[in-house]
Amino acid sequence: MPATEPWSLSPETASWDYSGSGSGAGALEEELELCAFWELPCARAVVPTLYLAAFAVGLLGNGLVLRLLAWRRAPRRLADTFVLHLAAADLGLVLTLPLWAVAAAQDGHWPFGRALCKLSGFALAASRCAGALLLAGLAADRYLAVARPRGAHPRRSPRCARALCRGAWVAALLVGLPALVSRDLQPLPEGPGSQCGEKPSDAFQALGLLLLLLTCALPLGATFFCYCRLARRLRRPLGLGRVPAAPLRIICAVEGAFVGSWLPFGILRAVLHLARLGAVPLPCRLLQALRWGLTVATCLAFGHSCANPLIYLLLDRSFRVRAWRLALGLSSASSRSADPSAEARGPAESGGRA
Repeated sequence: MPATEPWSLSPETASWDYSGSGSGAGALEEELELCAFWELPCARAVVPTLYLAAFAVGLLGNGLVLRLLAWRRAPRRLADTFVLHLAAADLGLVLTLPLWAVAAAQDGHWPFGRALCKLSGFALAASRCAGALLLAGLAADRYLAVARPRGAHPRRSPRCARALCRGAWVAALLVGLPALVSRDLQPLPEGPGSQCGEKPSDAFQALGLLLLLLTCALPLGATFFCYCRLARRLRRPLGLGRVPAAPLRIICAVEGAFVGSWLPFGILRAVLHLARLGAVPLPCRLLQALRWGLTVATCLAFGHSCANPLIYLLLDRSFRVRAWRLALGLSSASSRSADPSAEARGPAESGGRA
């Protein structure tokens, strides 16, 4: 059954309100009046389910990463510093997923108020930017470790790694500020209620496109450059023995997961900004494809928030061992608290053995 509201399923697509005064938005509004839109099959049930699944796995997985790395007794590797901050960035996005899941299940209706609408948009923009910048810093660190092991020592230090992470967070917070202004509650095209969306201003669309290029295209380009140089370096006989293959395989998997999850989202968002500005004419079929594509791409991007811990569990033996030890420690602690007599037996038995 055709639906007249164009965007109602995701935080990025639920906000296309065409009541703006810009010439690009007005031209696109006239185009949409001639188009009928069909909802993506089963999206109202599938999308919230995916969001909630990503929330559960991401909360547990990123919490585990933070627990293992933040309270690690052994000296932390430089790569672990970036991994720790990546988990924090993913966790910030994970905490907003239940809100988007409820909105998607209610056909775009946002019942949580204006403040959470703005904060959720802020978390989305800041998390995406922080992840891209941190991965670029991780790629640069790996390149310096392999390609320039001698000259890289002054720049490859814990202090430099922490400074890069702090710089990434400052940039991410600045990138998220426009979302606090552009995001707001808007009336749903049909029926009562309101949706959490962006103001359809040409200025905000141009700013969003610029920030998308600066925070996604440039960091991903720098990451790609570093790994191309790294792959070229590792083809040499001397380079093969300088760094173990397993850590590089893990980092490449993390980088690949980020690119595969966020690149489709970024491309479609750029097309959306250009369409709102009137720079790209889109007929009805392409508008329908863009709507469905953004729904799928948003699910893929949000699903990335739980991908990194799964990669560590699959590819990092040290991470699996530490996670297993933590699980055993928690289970033994819970069994002792459930059995008070065990606490009384423990000191006596240990004293007898001593």
